[in-house]
Amino acid sequence: MFSNKQLQAMIDGKIMGEKFPYDTNDEREIEAHLRRLFHRMNRIPNIVCEAEWDHFGSGYASFVEFFCYQKEDLVVLEEKNGHREIKMNGLIVDISRLAPVAIMGDDERYKTIRIETNEDIGGGYGSLLGGPKLIGVSERLQSLGEQLKRALEEFDYEVLEPEEMNQLLPFKTKIPTLYRESRDYTVADAIFYWED
Repeated sequence: MFSNKQLQAMIDGKIMGEKFPYDTNDEREIEAHLRRLFHRMNRIPNIVCEAEWDHFGSGYASFVEFFCYQKEDLVVLEEKNGHREIKMNGLIVDISRLAPVAIMGDDERYKTIRIETNEDIGGGYGSLLGGPKLIGVSERLQSLGEQLKRALEEFDYEVLEPEEMNQLLPFKTKIPTLYRESRDYTVADAIFYWED
């Protein structure tokens, strides 16, 4: 899939790819492409996608994270004191800013919303990164995963397999990531990392 040299180049923040927009080496062009993909995913009937564009509020993330769920997978847990607590079961889709590749996996998210203003005031969510086996789509979310995968492929993104991503990195390096210690780096860590 990627050579050791290519993986190290991505760790160093270099863009890899022979297809548009990655072949332009232009971060703005890649960001625009990712935004078009995001709008395409939100046009899939009965699916809602949310995106984290701003590097999780600080630092640098080598990927954009989408969280997508089917509307019926949003459950209101409680409404009291002007707040609504909701739970959503869906898929995280991490899409690389450095290469035309993505990974997917299940997540369960919680939000607390101020009913009067519809403002998010709290919540909880997971990540595909950092754990040993977090990448991969459960049987229950296969249909959603297939729809998202088709959209990714329309935009020339390859969805990487968990078996490849979970392999230990075959060389020593230093990755600017908060997710894992150096002795445990996986191939996924070379492509999808966040430094704060």
